[in-house]
Amino acid sequence: MNLMKLEMMDATARIAEALQMRGVFVEVQSDFIVLTEGNTQTDIHKVRELLHKLGIPTMWQKNKFQVLVTRVPIAIMKRIINAPGQSFPISMNIYHHKWKSFVQRRFGIKVNALDLDANMAMFVKSLNLAGITALAGYNGHHRYEPNVQLSGVFQGAWFEVIQEKYLNNCSLHYKWTVHYGTQSGACIVAHKEENENWDMNKIYQDTVQMAQILQTHAEEIRKWKRTTFKRKGEMKEQAKQFVENGDFAKLVEWMKDKMQKKAY
Repeated sequence: MNLMKLEMMDATARIAEALQMRGVFVEVQSDFIVLTEGNTQTDIHKVRELLHKLGIPTMWQKNKFQVLVTRVPIAIMKRIINAPGQSFPISMNIYHHKWKSFVQRRFGIKVNALDLDANMAMFVKSLNLAGITALAGYNGHHRYEPNVQLSGVFQGAWFEVIQEKYLNNCSLHYKWTVHYGTQSGACIVAHKEENENWDMNKIYQDTVQMAQILQTHAEEIRKWKRTTFKRKGEMKEQAKQFVENGDFAKLVEWMKDKMQKKAY
């Protein structure tokens, strides 16, 4: 974040920025912070609870609130951004792995931002906003590979296509690739050099950079999927055949080719 920009922010702007970095979708309207439709009711409850715990006075009206002070320390912003997540059950319906579900689903799913690991929430929520169904994100806790679980193979292949088109020019610290055959079907995994240690700041910078691009192009990405793929007929059979044969690389190339032919 630009230091000069940060110094110029009032309390409302700082709280809004910190919540956004934690994966909460917000808009600032006049002196209100609005939690938009991309959030769950649990998000709204937990944001209210977190701000109270941090001693930030607020006045709420359903899904929006006012910050009742003019200044908030940067240290408070950091505590919001790094608020820990918690374990939660992941619901994986077999239907969600099917081609029909992949084609028909416009958005992903609504996951509670503050349940997700810090440093991963914004990425997970932004994937879902772009119509790439992400179930959960794990930051690795300095020991393991950070990853995002996707709902099925088709979501993984589609992310590879979108990654090449929109995220190829990102300056990332780690290499983020899709693994197939995982419990959820596909998973985006970060990779580091053999003797390198995991750095939470670098993980955060990578995921925020990708998330911001996905948010910017979310509507366009959803349109690409909606106009490119059909849920029945030859297209469905071709897609299923790639998966049955384990030809995930061919599935990605096939999706890419269909998308290029559908350019608008």
